[in-house]
This record gives sequence, C-alpha cells and structure tokens, in this order.
Amino acid sequence: MIRSVLYGGFSLILIAFLCLGLSFFIKSASAVGPASIFVGPASGTFTVGSTFTVSVYVNTGGQSINAIEANLAFPPDKLQVVAPSAGKSLVQIWVNQPTYSNESGVLKFQGTIPSPGINTESGLISTVTFRVKSTGVATVRIMDTSRVLLNDGKGTDVLGQTTSGIYSLVLPPPAGPLVSSPTNPDQEKWYASKSSIFRWETNPDVKGFSYVLNDSPIDAPDDISEGLKTTVSYNNLSDGKHYFHIKSLRDGTWGGVTSYALNVDASNPAAFELEFSPAERTSNKNPLISFETTDAASGIDHYEIKIISLERGASVGEGQSNETPFFIEASSPYSRPLELGKYDVVVRAHDEAGNYYQATKKLTITRAIFEIIRGQGLGLRGNFVVPWVFVWIIALVLLLGLAYIARVVWRWHRVIERQIEAGALSHPNVAPKIQVLMEKKKEYGSRDSGPTPPPGSAVKNFLILLAVASLAMFLFTKTGFAQELGAETLGIQPPIVNLFPESVSNDEIFYIGGRASAPEAEVIIYIQNESSGEAVSHVVKTDASGAWFYSSSEFLTSGKYLIWTQLKIKEELSPPSSKRDLMVAPTAIQFGENRVSYEELYFTILAVVLAILLAILIFIAYHVYHHRLKHRRLLKEIREAEESIRRGFSVLRRDIEAELEIVRKMKSDKELRVEERMREEKLMKDLEEVSTYIGKEVWEVEQNI
Repeated sequence: MIRSVLYGGFSLILIAFLCLGLSFFIKSASAVGPASIFVGPASGTFTVGSTFTVSVYVNTGGQSINAIEANLAFPPDKLQVVAPSAGKSLVQIWVNQPTYSNESGVLKFQGTIPSPGINTESGLISTVTFRVKSTGVATVRIMDTSRVLLNDGKGTDVLGQTTSGIYSLVLPPPAGPLVSSPTNPDQEKWYASKSSIFRWETNPDVKGFSYVLNDSPIDAPDDISEGLKTTVSYNNLSDGKHYFHIKSLRDGTWGGVTSYALNVDASNPAAFELEFSPAERTSNKNPLISFETTDAASGIDHYEIKIISLERGASVGEGQSNETPFFIEASSPYSRPLELGKYDVVVRAHDEAGNYYQATKKLTITRAIFEIIRGQGLGLRGNFVVPWVFVWIIALVLLLGLAYIARVVWRWHRVIERQIEAGALSHPNVAPKIQVLMEKKKEYGSRDSGPTPPPGSAVKNFLILLAVASLAMFLFTKTGFAQELGAETLGIQPPIVNLFPESVSNDEIFYIGGRASAPEAEVIIYIQNESSGEAVSHVVKTDASGAWFYSSSEFLTSGKYLIWTQLKIKEELSPPSSKRDLMVAPTAIQFGENRVSYEELYFTILAVVLAILLAILIFIAYHVYHHRLKHRRLLKEIREAEESIRRGFSVLRRDIEAELEIVRKMKSDKELRVEERMREEKLMKDLEEVSTYIGKEVWEVEQNI
C-alpha cells in the first residue's frame, strides 16, 4: 500500500517536471522568429512648423545579430530632417555615419555590433528629428533594402517584417479670427473648384483685418488693414496647396495669425492608354486589362472599370442590355471571364478631388483560327476539324510549293528566255564571230565555203496574266439636313453624356450613357440618319443616382448619324443637348437577315487566295521543267553554231594561206613593191586573228549562259 502510494507520487512529480520542461521548450521555441525593424511612435498628429522625434528600433526575434542596415524613406515635401542622432544606439561601430537627403527623402543607418552580437526585442538603432513643412499625411517607411544580419559567421539576413510610421500634419490652432469656408469646409480634402470663399468672425473691438493667400503654410499678413469686411473670395486658383492667413487689429495692436489650408485640383489625371494582354484581339477568354496613370496635384484615388458588350442582346453581368452597367472599382491588372464577342472597355482614373480621366478601348474575344485537337486533327475556328492525315498532306503540298517558288526565284535572274527568243546566232559569244567571218569572206572570197551555219531557233515564252478583282463599296451620301426637335424648356438641364463610343461599325451595338440631374426620370435618345433624314427615339429611365444607359437592340446600318438627348421629368422637357456625330463604319455585308462580317469575308477570300496560290505554284513547277528543256536546247544550238563558225574560219584560213603563198613566191622571184609588202603584212595579221577564232572552245560559251 505504501509502496503504491510512493510510486504514484513519484509518477506525479515526474509528469509535472515533464510538463514544465515541455512548456519551457515551447516558450523558447516560440521566442525565436524573424527579425523586424519598426519606428516609434507609429502615429501622431503634429503641426506645421513644429518638430518631432522618431526612433528606429530592431527586434532580433530571439536571435543574436551583429550587423544592421536600416534605410528609411519620407516625403520631402512634407517633412525635413533636422538631424539624425547616433548618440544613443545599440550600434557600437558605424560602418558609415548616418546620412540623409532632404531632397530625395532618404535616411541611411549602417553599423555593426561585435561578437557575440545582441539579442533584443526593442533595441534602439537611432533617433531622427523631423520638422513639419506642410499639411497632409506623411509616412516614414522602412525600405526594402534594409537588412538585419545574423551572428552566424555567414551574415544571414533574418529581417522578416517592417513597420512604418504614419503621421498627420496639421496647421497650428487658430491664434486670430476663427475662419471657415463654405466652398472648402475640410482642410484635409482636395476640391476641384478653382474658386474659394473664406469667412471669419468679428466683434465690436476689431478695427480692421489683414489677410493674404499664398503657398506658405506658416506666414503672417502685413500690417496694412483690408477693412472690416468678413468675407473674401478668390478665383482662378492654381492647382496645389494654398493657405489663407488672417489677423485682426484691436486697440491699435495686431493679434495672432490664423491659417486655413486650401487644396485645389481642377485638372484631370494624366491621359493613359489601356493595354490588353495577350492582345486587343485574342482567343483568351480571360485577358488582362492593364492601366496606370498619375495626377500632378492630389494624386490618384482609385480606378473604375466598365465592360460594355457590343453584341446584340448580350450583357456582361450588369443586367439586361438597357440597364445601366455599373462602374466597378478595380486595380491594375484587372481580369474577368468574357464570352466570345466585341466589348468596349472603359476605365476611369479618379483623383482625390473627384476629377477623372476616361480611357476607352475595344477588346475582341474571338475563336482561335487554328486549334489543335488532340487525337483528332486541326480545328478551324471551331466549325470543323481537319484530320491529321489531310493536315500533313496540305502541309507537304505547301512545303513543295514554297520549294518551287524558291527554285523559280533562283532561276529568275537568268536571261535564258531572252536568249532563246533572239536565237543562238544572236548570243554575245557567237554574233561577233559571225560578223568577223562574213567580213573576211567578203574580202577574200571562198572556193569552198563549207557548211552554212544553221539558222537560230526562235523560242517564244508564254505570257501569263493573273487578274485579281477587288470589291468596292460605294456608301452613303449626305442628302438632307437634320431637323431640330423643339421642346418647351422650364429650366431643366439636358442629360450629361459621358459614355459614347469612339467608333462603331455596322456589326457592333451602339450605346450611350451618362448622368442626369434627376433620379427616376426619363432620358430620350434621338438617332437621326443624315443620309435619309429618318430619326428614331428611344426612352430609358435614370436610376436612383441619376445614371442612365442605353444600348440598341439592333445593329445600325452604315452611314453618318446625329445623336442628341433630352431629359423628361413628368411632363416637362429639357432643351436638347448638343448633337454628336456618329459614323457607323461598314464592316459587314448584309444579305437579308444575315450578316457576313468582313472578318469572315477576309477569311474566305484568304482561303480562295491560298487555293489560287497553290495552282500558281503547280503552274510555276510546270514551266520550271520546260525552262530546263529550253536551256538544254539553247546549249545544243550554240554548240552547232560554234562548230559551223569554226569550219567557216578553217576555210577562210585556207584561203588566206593560199594567197599568202602566192605573195611569198613573188617575193622569192623579185623584190616586192610597197603595196605588196603591206598586203603581206595584212595577210599575216588576218591569218593570226582567224587562227585565234578557230581555237575557241564551246565551254567558254557555256560559262556565260
């Protein structure tokens, strides 16, 4: 009994020690983690002109470190470094003294701690004193180039987390009259209006006010009174931050200054283009839409995107075709699944003041022209499949056709055709010899002229004319003038149009949209064909916010149109809006109720052209074969002509030698006269020239063909 009790107690004590050890192990293990760099305080509110101190700390994550590189970034337009302080720091050796730049807004700290390093949860790296330059929100950010190196002999970077500081920068509390602005009530917000009104309080003791509007956050007006009025307005203000400063005169003494911030941004964000990946026309049903721009004054607040289908009766998830498709807040790159068809992608970039720039671009999701279907063959635009056997046959035929074209191009530089047409006797290597032979024969005559050179063979080349007909479409002409549709106006403003296609074709849906001054009202859209003068109208309702949108249920025929709108509230009509021109381009041919897009037409024509091209290639191959036959025949004729010419020159040489023999006999009998000696010299010269012609070989002619 006692033994069992002792064993039980020992077991309990052992279990308790195991639990303690395990908890200690878990605690120790959990204490080890990545290092982090953070700033303190992490937030705060500070006034313009004042200074505040930010400390930079490191948490080693339960490990020993021996080197730190902390790089900080701050907005130089809002903060200015007074001086970094390295007086109190865990860093014992500064590799480089702390540096900063108030122009680029960068701070750098780089130092080491001798072995065994340091293990801390909030070790002070350094402190920095900033001066507040202007109002707004300033972020002191730990840059990605910062590092915390482990004391492991390898310099392992264990920095895993950074925490920045975000600070609100405001104007000093009013020391003079209390100022308000009905046009710019919030000093932190940006406003799109270039006009501003300021009001301030007064009391009977005040004898005057002095005020000024400038770009300096801290300033004092001069001591010249502007009178006792308690309101002032400014117009045509430039974009940027402005500050209204005012003080009052009481008992001959000027009091403190009150400053009021004014942020103006009346300009739209910078223009930008939409980019589609992989392309504007793609078979990818989930393309990437990229967009990015800047704003010089207030900065970009957000982007909105709207995708409008241009297909008949289609929608993109925003409702039916005539319901207003909503703009969706998005970030770049944006992607969503789309069906086959054409779309207008509209992206608006909004700045902090509410201005926006709108970019529109067409996107087409189409079938791939060629699609490999494993185990079956090659799909053509999803309509039918060509089996692999026929695919390889077609590929082989095309390859052979290209080979024949290359052969023809290589042989095209030859001049065989011209030489065959002229005949072998006109060849540049044969014609001069014939001319010399004929001249010599006339001079010396011949008892046996030998065989007569055969006449040259005249070969004519086939002339081929291939005519390609192109279809020309002569479209509409302007024949009339649009008629104004009058309306009784009772002060209602016409609808604002902010959605209008940059271009539209007769196989795309026309759309128009915008905003009206009244919710749940009617917007009348007028569409007039300038060619026929016919006008139609359509009515859509505005939603709760006043937005409206219309897309036609049918395609418009090609031509020029005038588009305008009116707003109808109950029985009251607004004046007509300004008219917009719309050119509907002819990109489809209509046969009754059916339409053939030019894309399909081009594809059909391309197929026909390829078939014609194949026939031409076969035709070329045929003529290449006969071209080679003509080449052989030309060489044979030239050889025959050369042989005949040589025989002719042989006969001529015999005649010259006979005459020269007569002259030599005369020379042996008596001394020759001057004329006879000249005759002898000419005979010798002609004999030498004729001998050279007899020695010519036909291969010299072949080299020049």
